[in-house]
Amino acid sequence: MRTAERTGRPTLLTFLLVALVGVGLVAWRYDGDPLPAAEAPAGGPVVPVRLTIPAIDVDSPVESRGTVRYENPFTGQPVDGYGVPESMDTTSWWSDGPQPGSGRMAVVLGHAGSGGPAVFDRLAELRAGDEVSLVDGAGAVLRLEVLGDPLTALDKSTSALADVLNGHPPGAAVAFVTCSGAFDEAAAASEENTVVFASLAGG
Repeated sequence: MRTAERTGRPTLLTFLLVALVGVGLVAWRYDGDPLPAAEAPAGGPVVPVRLTIPAIDVDSPVESRGTVRYENPFTGQPVDGYGVPESMDTTSWWSDGPQPGSGRMAVVLGHAGSGGPAVFDRLAELRAGDEVSLVDGAGAVLRLEVLGDPLTALDKSTSALADVLNGHPPGAAVAFVTCSGAFDEAAAASEENTVVFASLAGG
């Protein structure tokens, strides 16, 4: 099992974003502190607290979540994976990995709906050139743009997601990841992942 590393190019984890979508989570709406107003372009890496993607109507808080240990519902094997957002309306940045804008690829996760709306329901609609912004707590804005079409049908029972993330395109600054595909009732999880890569705008 490969684990995440903080130095050099990170070795990304093998499995990701199990559908931790219980009945209670589906109805939980974010009503926390107001999101920071965007003020100025970021001059370096950011710890994101807000994500906006106008093309798919995303304006979401970003939680910081590290690596977690869980059982892959399709293989039954214990694996290390990324901590997912607690709310259907929020996203999470993998805080054990690179910061967005650091020169290495960061990972941001969000749920897709199962029985209700979720922040990344429309992630697969993004296309090359669509604008993305990550904002830190002081209002500094890291501007990105989508690289190519979304990668879909990444089977969660295999290393497909890790292979795609480790083989990311040149210039990828952030990978946005969500669940997709059919919902497996026995595993209580969707069967696939979708990934969208974004680069620094103007890079």
